[in-house]
Amino acid sequence: MLSRARLETLIIRLIMGLAIVIKMLEKMDRTYTKEEVMSMMEPLISSWFDERFDGLTIPQSKAIPVIHQRRNVLVSSPTGSGKTLTAFTSIINELTRYAREGTLEERVYCIYVSPLKALANDVNRNLNEPLAQMRELAAERGMNVPDIRVAVRSGDTPQNERQRMVRHPPHILITTPESLALILSAPKFSEAFKNVEWVILDEIHDICDSKRGAFLSLTLERLRNHCEKDFVRIGLSATLAPIEAIAGYLVGCNPDGSSRDVALVESGSKKTLDLKVICPAADMTTLPSDIVNSMMYDQLKELIDQHDTTLVFTNTRSGAESVVYKLKERGLESVEVHHSSLGKEIRLDVEERLKHGEIKCVVSSTSLELGIDIGSVDLVCQIGSPKSVAKGLQRIGRSGHSFGKVAKGRLLVFDPDDLVECAVLCRAAHRGDIDRVGIPENCLDVLSQTVVGMSLDRKWGVDEAYDLVRGSYCYRNLDRKSFEQVLRYLGSKDDFEGVYSKIWYDEEDGQFGKKKGSRMIYFMNLGTIPEEANYRVVTNHGSTAGELSEKFVERLSPRDVFVLGGRSFEFVRSKGMTAYVKEASGRKPTVPSWAGEMLPRSFDLSMDVAEFRGEMESRIKESDATAIEGISKEFDVDSGSAKSILSYFREQEAVAGFIPDAKRLAIEEYIDPSGNQKLVFHYPFGRRVNDALSRAYAYRITGSIGSNVSVTISDDSFMLGLPRKIDPSSVPGMIRSTELEPVLRKSIRDSEIFKLRFRHTAARSFMILRNYMGRPISVNRQQIRSTYLLEAMGDMEDVPVIEETYREVLEDDMDVKNARYVLELIESGGMTVSTIRFTGTPSPFAHSAILSGFSDIVLMEDRSALLRELHRKVLYRALGDEISEFEFTEDQIIPYYAQKPLRVSCRDDIPKLLMSTGPLQAIRQRGRNIYAYSDEDKATVDGWVRELINDGTLGTVFLDETHVMVASEIPYYAAATRKERRLNETDEEILARIGERTPMSDLSSALDVSEDKAFRSVRKLESMYLVTRTGIMGNNRWLFSKAEFPEIDRTAAAERIVQRYLECFAPATVQEIAFSLSMEESDVRAALEALCAEEEAVKGRFLISESDQYMLKLDYMRLKSGKDNVFDYETVERYRLSKGERFGTIREFFEFYGSAGSELDVFLRVDGFSLREWQEMRRDGEILLGRFVRGRVRFVLKEDADRLAAFRSDETQPGDERVLEAIERLGRATLRQIVAATGMEKDAAKEAVMRIDRSLKVIRAFDSKEDWGTENTYEIYEPDEPGDDAARILTEAAVRGYGPVPSGAMRFITGLSADQTEALASEIGAETILVGEGQSPMLVMPDEIPLMTKVPEQDYPIRIMSLSDPDLGSKWAEITSRYGDKWIYPIVMGDMVVGALEMWEMAGVIDIRGMDMDSPDMLPDVLDAVDFMMGFYRQKGMEIVRIREILSKDAADLDQAAVDALTAHGYFFVNGFYAKGRFEPWSIPEELLVSLAIRSQGISKTSRLPDAGALLRARGYVRGDQELLIRVKDGSSLKRQLDGIGAVKMVLMPSYVGYASPSTASLYRAAKRGPLSEPAKNVLGIIRRDQPVSKKDILSSSPYSQEATSDAISELMRMSVIGQELDSRYVEIKDDGMDREEALKEIAKRHFDGFGSFTAEMMSVFMDSGRMSDTRRILAELEDEGFLKKGFFVEGDPSLRWMKASDVGKEPMRFAEAFVLNSQDNLSLYLRDLIKSHCGSARSVIMHGAGIIGSFKGKICASGAKVEEFEGSDRASRVMKEAAQSVGVRIESQRQMDDDDWDVSEFYSKLNLGSRRDRG
Repeated sequence: MLSRARLETLIIRLIMGLAIVIKMLEKMDRTYTKEEVMSMMEPLISSWFDERFDGLTIPQSKAIPVIHQRRNVLVSSPTGSGKTLTAFTSIINELTRYAREGTLEERVYCIYVSPLKALANDVNRNLNEPLAQMRELAAERGMNVPDIRVAVRSGDTPQNERQRMVRHPPHILITTPESLALILSAPKFSEAFKNVEWVILDEIHDICDSKRGAFLSLTLERLRNHCEKDFVRIGLSATLAPIEAIAGYLVGCNPDGSSRDVALVESGSKKTLDLKVICPAADMTTLPSDIVNSMMYDQLKELIDQHDTTLVFTNTRSGAESVVYKLKERGLESVEVHHSSLGKEIRLDVEERLKHGEIKCVVSSTSLELGIDIGSVDLVCQIGSPKSVAKGLQRIGRSGHSFGKVAKGRLLVFDPDDLVECAVLCRAAHRGDIDRVGIPENCLDVLSQTVVGMSLDRKWGVDEAYDLVRGSYCYRNLDRKSFEQVLRYLGSKDDFEGVYSKIWYDEEDGQFGKKKGSRMIYFMNLGTIPEEANYRVVTNHGSTAGELSEKFVERLSPRDVFVLGGRSFEFVRSKGMTAYVKEASGRKPTVPSWAGEMLPRSFDLSMDVAEFRGEMESRIKESDATAIEGISKEFDVDSGSAKSILSYFREQEAVAGFIPDAKRLAIEEYIDPSGNQKLVFHYPFGRRVNDALSRAYAYRITGSIGSNVSVTISDDSFMLGLPRKIDPSSVPGMIRSTELEPVLRKSIRDSEIFKLRFRHTAARSFMILRNYMGRPISVNRQQIRSTYLLEAMGDMEDVPVIEETYREVLEDDMDVKNARYVLELIESGGMTVSTIRFTGTPSPFAHSAILSGFSDIVLMEDRSALLRELHRKVLYRALGDEISEFEFTEDQIIPYYAQKPLRVSCRDDIPKLLMSTGPLQAIRQRGRNIYAYSDEDKATVDGWVRELINDGTLGTVFLDETHVMVASEIPYYAAATRKERRLNETDEEILARIGERTPMSDLSSALDVSEDKAFRSVRKLESMYLVTRTGIMGNNRWLFSKAEFPEIDRTAAAERIVQRYLECFAPATVQEIAFSLSMEESDVRAALEALCAEEEAVKGRFLISESDQYMLKLDYMRLKSGKDNVFDYETVERYRLSKGERFGTIREFFEFYGSAGSELDVFLRVDGFSLREWQEMRRDGEILLGRFVRGRVRFVLKEDADRLAAFRSDETQPGDERVLEAIERLGRATLRQIVAATGMEKDAAKEAVMRIDRSLKVIRAFDSKEDWGTENTYEIYEPDEPGDDAARILTEAAVRGYGPVPSGAMRFITGLSADQTEALASEIGAETILVGEGQSPMLVMPDEIPLMTKVPEQDYPIRIMSLSDPDLGSKWAEITSRYGDKWIYPIVMGDMVVGALEMWEMAGVIDIRGMDMDSPDMLPDVLDAVDFMMGFYRQKGMEIVRIREILSKDAADLDQAAVDALTAHGYFFVNGFYAKGRFEPWSIPEELLVSLAIRSQGISKTSRLPDAGALLRARGYVRGDQELLIRVKDGSSLKRQLDGIGAVKMVLMPSYVGYASPSTASLYRAAKRGPLSEPAKNVLGIIRRDQPVSKKDILSSSPYSQEATSDAISELMRMSVIGQELDSRYVEIKDDGMDREEALKEIAKRHFDGFGSFTAEMMSVFMDSGRMSDTRRILAELEDEGFLKKGFFVEGDPSLRWMKASDVGKEPMRFAEAFVLNSQDNLSLYLRDLIKSHCGSARSVIMHGAGIIGSFKGKICASGAKVEEFEGSDRASRVMKEAAQSVGVRIESQRQMDDDDWDVSEFYSKLNLGSRRDRG
């Protein structure tokens, strides 16, 4: 479907008359079947085709029969549809037939003409392959083998091959237009062309629209004249429009101007297109152009990574080089560039590697557009608009090259105009709206060249020659006068007598022919493609500044300023190939460096863009969702593109009031900062039309105001810069359509482009020779000669060369026809022109023109900065009332940030500046550079930079460009911005060559590569931070060294450098920061989120923008308040941390902080902390512990305690004095003792103690074990007189120690009221600062304020603190919200709580039950902190730390990184946790440990003793009958077995009643040694006097009551002072004087001998110890003596156990016997946890080995067997019965046994018959 604009264009063109009448253009609609087509073919051809193809493509099924019929045909179908095979199939078939018939001659039958030599070579390869297959097939089947020869003739064909072709012409010749023309003029070879039957023109669309196409058209007419009969013409193209004109070009014209007969074959189905316009941002209008540009390359890299092979097209060669460079910088190594300026070998190598899939990506300008076979390409990316639909389709068609495959193309854009253009192009492509090619007409220079070629053939009549020339479509309208003028010029007639003649020409006879020497001129100078060379640039001082390309120079006008080699020059004039300039130091360019390379947009596409603008007028009124969805679907754009388009047009409408389109044009006035008027013409007609219109308007305005007018053009607009103001509304009428061409001829006559084009036309016309007598003539000499000729012929009229120059400039470079058409529409009212007056805000459509025309726009960053400023103005207009959403204005932001960086006035200021701004560029004055911050001249600053670089103070960081930075900070930039790249061979060699301060020249010479190549490798190495710049010479040449930087966490580094960036360059968006710091957006976003979370930065809408912005919180607060004494919490906290880090003594700590909540707080800050010293200070009363600080228990110095007590209120009540008196009487007392001493109820006593405690009447008394115990011991506190200045001293100390500190918090430190604090703060001179967003007032001493901002950011160590630590006072809310009321130890880094430990002191082990932290990466540092903390606990006697869980993962489930960290820190994994300290990392299954206990008890049948006596001697005790069952062989009763051996019945250890040997009984007495009550002492005297004595006798002799005597007897029994003989009479147990500690150790040893291993808890039970500390002490002493070792010996059990050292490491034998274990057996006590877990309660059990197989209530022993509630297997039942039989008893379930075993309470009851308990 044609758009309205295109339809109008077509109509007007038809009206204006493309003089073509198609006599016979027949469209071929019939599609033949494969069978029908193959029936026309020779058997060999059909067989070959059938073997390789299942069917025919559409062009094959339509065109092969037509070619077979020998009809001219134009085939139009998509790339990969088999067009080439279509053309050759019928031809090869005919040649095969000739061969079969024996009529195949040695001559050329078919000529294939390719526009490219590479394409010709490609076709040769692809044609020879099927021919070889056919020959092989013919040989296999016994068919006639056709010898069809194919050859290529081009400029690259060697001379020997050319001679061979003359002798043996190929049947099919593949050639180029130039070579074909040369062949026709070669007398010998041309004979082989007499009977050419077919001519194929491939990629016809690419050649027909140029002078080369005109040349080919004439050459075909020459060939037709040369041949004895006409040949068939076959044209091939993927994209065609207008089809009639191209068909006419193919076949040529009849004498009446009509086209010859031609058939048209179109595929009938377009290639499936997968097109998408990709915008790198969600809305590009919201971002600076340099950021969008960078993001585009990131997007391109992602697309390439996602595909196997990608072809990237740019519109310029320099653009292609730049894309490759940018991709390589982003880590893509498998990428190459391909363009026409590269050498042939390089191009062929790239093509072959691409074809074989060896290259991931190739970037090309135009050289790979055409059908060169490059293999499978699955994606084509176009950077920017291809400028025409046809070119876009041609390029994108290179993907999915095979027929039927989808052509996948992605168009990447980076400015709104380009985006609109690409969107419109995609829609046009889907609609099939192909740009019409413009076929050049009447090119007189090409005609001149052809006439000379014709003259070499024979003598020509003028009429005959004229008719031949008019047979070419390009010359069908050539008038006779112009033709004869060409002959007169070539023949050197009349006015041209001074020009060397190339033909002889007889005007009278009407003939012309060859002139001597012309053949050499023709052969050596043939061709239409102009030679290009560089202009030498000469300054006004006579020195050479460098070179400029012709394309660049042709756009220059006098006084234009450009940059060359980093210096500015003003263009004066050119002569020959020399450009004369004068230095323009300090001036910035008016001409961008890319000016000469821009492709013009086609007029058809331009009209579509204009039409699209009109459509958008209505779309912008739709909702965002509707508009974006509609644009995305209709125009193949992503959502970011659609949003960008919508924003762009809405902003245009908001500023200008309307959108210039195809019907309504606009001239917009703009006044630049210098006051100069500029007129922006919103004429979206393409660069060529706008070039013509702009020059015409500029010429007229220049004439009217008498001053030169500058011109800036683009595809969408042009801008005129006026030195004097005019009324914009008067401009449209200044030029009319009829005046356009004459005005343009005048305006371009003396221009650089005219001079250059004259040289080109003169060279094509052979007026200037490029080669003479076999010697090339330099372009410089050519240009000089052309200059002389132009001056000589300047006034001559109707000179063909000059006329052709005008035509070329006006019609080829410009588009004068469509420019005239535009003016005609304006004149007729078909288009209107409105004026947009300047209001201070230029419209968005004008921005591009304004930027291009600014005289101070040098570089991309300058463009970006100005564009941001222009866009901000647009937003002010577009947003209207919404502007109030933004918090600040430029008037607030710009001055604030301008004053922040230091001004550099000396060398030492530079590092200070960089610490604030971050990296800046130096040496080169571009981007964010150091010179903007200094008033010194550049040379001086450069000198300082060199010195700082060379002495190592500064180094360099790589942020896409090299920046200087303070050397100490570079590791952070390296960590955050390091790029991941793969090194190629050159990179590896360069890295190996770089030593210490290596210059670039050494690298390039050592490797024999260009400095440019070496420099690119070095840049890559710099981006990877493998190489850095460590020196700089006087000529500003850098020196390079290998780089080694410490490993730094990437996330932390990113936060650090982003925070620094915001210090001076805020507010900033994510994209701006990412671009400036060369970081990934995701990394920047994460860093910003972290900084916001840490309250270092804030996010919001600060300055007018369409994206969220960030700034440092401190800056935000100061801007918001307008005050300087505002600080953020982070600055305050950082300063606080710097104040109280380390102290030399414990006293210094207290003098600074005033108090401490725990010893750990002090340990963390005091170097060499000694717990012994601490305890001495406590014992001596130097440190007191009490409720000194707002009722909280704190340690304080004695002098501070006195001051604090002076302000403590009295909360005591009447009656509390009883408690005080009791404490005073006792000296010190616990709550239990107070209750006992006062007789008060416990709760009442507790409340009284709390009141006197809070009133500071008492404090905590020091106990040598206060670090172990949990019970408070109180003593009376009587403070000394504190002095009159106590409050002032406390206040100043608190402000000094904790400041800046909220005044409200002071009462928690000093206990003083708010009013008191306020008055005292003023008295001591404290000042108030405002902190945080809420601007909370805080007190600080004035001399500290300047120091607050000078604390450098640093990496704080991780520390583990108690909840009472002074640094955590402000963190309680945070800790509570994170961990609730858990008792935790916070993990702190600086002022941040980064985790916590759930930690307890458990049986000598620091048990870390949970470890939380912000990141798993912190684990090594946290473990270091644990190690440090254990230095404190080791002083308390705890040396093992155990970790059960990290980050909610059980120790057994930790990942490898955590395991490695723990292992590296000396932790061992045991029993499901990690432990560190003095223990044996050895464990065994619980079954084996139980087996060890069983064997140690001698239970095995083979180790049983004879009787109880033997057991008593071996073991020292027997608990009762129940123990004998499994230990002795004698089955009689216990009493019977013990009779007569001196056993004593007593309370054993553990505390059960049993029997002990005399020596063991003495041991128990020693172990329980302690004070006795008076009654017990007296009763002991009775027993000692009368022993053995019965209880009855004791009661009768005792002075005490029966109850009191019984209690005394119980006390003596419990203390193992007395025992009973077998007849129950009491005796005193012998006291052998053994020390209690020694006795305890001996008993412990015996238990270890008897059971193997113990936990501290179980050992405490067996030792009958009331204090766990006693048990731990005994175990520690035995461990120190080497008797024991500890460890977590049971697999899967976290309990710490002790075992005899001799047993550790030896695996016990597994016990396998079955036995009955009675409940009143010490082994049952030992195994109680096992029995309880299995049975649920204490029961007798049946064991099999170490396992329980049954259980029951009751017992089995010699005195009887009682079994109730039996549970177990049959085997257990049998074991139980066998056990009963072994002692001669029968199991009874009900009968009560006579001899019950007693525990202590039972024993006491039996001993105290008739006592109060029994009676009650």
